[in-house]
Amino acid sequence: MPPIAQKAQVMERALQQLRAKVVSGELMPGEQIRQQEMAGELGVSRVPLREALNLLADQGLLIHRPNSGYFVAKRAPNELAQISRILQLLENELLGSIAWPDDECIATLKELNEQMRTVATVADWTPLVRLNREFHLLIYSLSPYRIILEEVKRLWTLADTFIATKMAEVSARLRTVDEHDRLIECLIRRDHEVCLQAMEVHRASTASGLAPEAQLRLTHPTAALTVGPETN
Repeated sequence: MPPIAQKAQVMERALQQLRAKVVSGELMPGEQIRQQEMAGELGVSRVPLREALNLLADQGLLIHRPNSGYFVAKRAPNELAQISRILQLLENELLGSIAWPDDECIATLKELNEQMRTVATVADWTPLVRLNREFHLLIYSLSPYRIILEEVKRLWTLADTFIATKMAEVSARLRTVDEHDRLIECLIRRDHEVCLQAMEVHRASTASGLAPEAQLRLTHPTAALTVGPETN
């Protein structure tokens, strides 16, 4: 492998490990990242570690304070509410404009969801957060709105710790996987309205920890969940 590619691979590994530590709560909000100790723990040199730290700071997961170092970002409740609201608006724009996925894309979505199902019940379930992000971003990438997509990617990075907190219970993780199955069904049916409805229920369920039927009654009292198989 060329040296440049090797360096990029080491940086990417450090990036994913750091993000996992933040998402899992191993690195707490406000905690300073001591670079020498972290480099030793991750088995990398200071250079790729610093590159990963800079990238996470650019994404908003960390805060860089000159002459002090890097700290895990703190998010006030009103900030999380703002992130969730912006994501809702932007994601709906993307979902409403997607080109319908082909068989290969559907197969990839199903594979990602099966991987999530596998890790949902194990002790170290944190890879589920990354898989969940990949699942959703693959759907949104079917939209031609590239600028909106890039902003959604950035906001998902900020929301990772919030999402991980809401998935702390096994039941919530398994419910997420089941809701993904319904989203895939909607995509196969090629119905934008039903897709948007299913996504709203899924989003609200993740945010509150409620089962989707209960959440639907709260957010749409007169609505019925219609994302199951079609009937004649």
